[in-house]
Amino acid sequence: MPTEKEIVLAQKAMAFDLIQIFKADPEKTYTAEELEKLLVAFIKGIEQ
Repeated sequence: MPTEKEIVLAQKAMAFDLIQIFKADPEKTYTAEELEKLLVAFIKGIEQ
């Protein structure tokens, strides 16, 4: 089971990755469905 520190680091990494995705195309807008899919993909990736 991950430690609290590892959990926090994973959360920060996910936030950083999402920022990079959003900055890559600042003109793009995301629907709620697209954001949900992106978050689910990150969560599934972390669980593996």
